[in-house]
Amino acid sequence: MSQTELLLRGTASGFQLDVDAAWSERVAVLFGPSGAGKTTLLEAIVGLRPEMRGRVRVAGEWLEDSERGLFVPVEARGLGWVPQDPTLLPHLSVSGNLRFGQRRAGAKGAAWLERAIEVLELGDLLGRGVQELSGGERRRVALARALASGPRAILLDEPLAALDLALRARVLPFLLRVRDELGLPMLYITHDPNEAMLIGDVALVLAAGRVIALGPPREVLWSQAVLPFAQALGVENVLEARSIGGARVETLRGLRFVVPADLPTGERLRLGLRAEEILLAAEPLGRISARNVLAVTVASCEVEAGQALVHLDTGAEPLVARVTGAAAEALALERGAKVYAVIKAQSLRPL
Repeated sequence: MSQTELLLRGTASGFQLDVDAAWSERVAVLFGPSGAGKTTLLEAIVGLRPEMRGRVRVAGEWLEDSERGLFVPVEARGLGWVPQDPTLLPHLSVSGNLRFGQRRAGAKGAAWLERAIEVLELGDLLGRGVQELSGGERRRVALARALASGPRAILLDEPLAALDLALRARVLPFLLRVRDELGLPMLYITHDPNEAMLIGDVALVLAAGRVIALGPPREVLWSQAVLPFAQALGVENVLEARSIGGARVETLRGLRFVVPADLPTGERLRLGLRAEEILLAAEPLGRISARNVLAVTVASCEVEAGQALVHLDTGAEPLVARVTGAAAEALALERGAKVYAVIKAQSLRPL
């Protein structure tokens, strides 16, 4: 996979940005609270912040290098950019907006456009005016227009942020299809930790214009460096699973749970499990109302400010539990310790 490298420093609109990061994973998530600098960084990558100094390489192509005097203009960077509030051309139909995006791609644009329409299921919308579209439909069209330009990478700035829960549930599967079927490098901005864990291969966590953590989303979003604002944003274990009959499900990595209600066999679903909902026991339990009791091994335990994040090796799906520092000490939750994770069925909620 071609590497993406960012070294950007400077002040934009009074905001100080100082980012030095590199990764080779295909889908990178920029995660952090509002005001962390996510959008400013994205705009710098696109080329809208020429006052920034440094280097930008995306998908193996150098777009900027201040020391060499290299600055590729916005229109020549070959990046498919979908901002927070995507603007569609009001005088054109959906088809017209897509063809407008296709013009930059030249001869190869027709194939990109056809694939974008297929993946985002826009065939029935092509003849509509953009004023007739719902919020979710507008975002799908804006994404398809960016894809139709034949970009070297796609950049999405909080594509689900302005949508209600029902619309998010409808748009997210299309984003996952773009990720899985088109194979484009993607930089995805979100302040929603569940989105970050669902869609990302690597997470860059920003705070006050700096990268404070970089690595696999499940590890990074449950690190002590991120914990101060991650707790407020509601980070939880995110599990992709399918029903195996009745109220039983199995995650894609082979971990089985009992959930609150029966489901049709074979149904796919995503489950959220908050870390504080996982109870830990040092000894086997007798009769108990909790439907899920797992024998696990402590992979690591981080204690800070009276709280402990306990990374658990289940033999299949990694989990993270949160307990008090006193409980971690009483249970001797050190690396390699054998314990039992106790999870009520009601704690596994659909996302």
